[in-house]
Amino acid sequence: MRTRPSLLFLFVLAQACAGPVAMAAPRHDEPVAASEPRETLIVQLDLPKTASCEETFDLALYGSRAVDLVSWEGTTTKCAGRKAKIRYLSKRITREALMEQLKKLATKVEVVTQ
Repeated sequence: MRTRPSLLFLFVLAQACAGPVAMAAPRHDEPVAASEPRETLIVQLDLPKTASCEETFDLALYGSRAVDLVSWEGTTTKCAGRKAKIRYLSKRITREALMEQLKKLATKVEVVTQ
């Protein structure tokens, strides 16, 4: 099978043009400095009933670079009565703003005192 020179040229050109665009894209998996302050919020949640309620919730929170870690306690087979520990970057989001985000993603949110 032969490759036409013009097709090969277009492929190489497309790869060369993609460089600056890729460089401008946000870097989602870039680690956060250990010195950046973090706080933890523990909540009891009822999530919308879907087949992937926990995953949908996690992805929505991780879309914000202010959330560092979401860890779940208890069973993973139901969407109601879930307990989550959310570690967030306190210079990037306030506790109140995080709670507002949680209220949009869950049907019920209660802060659990430690």
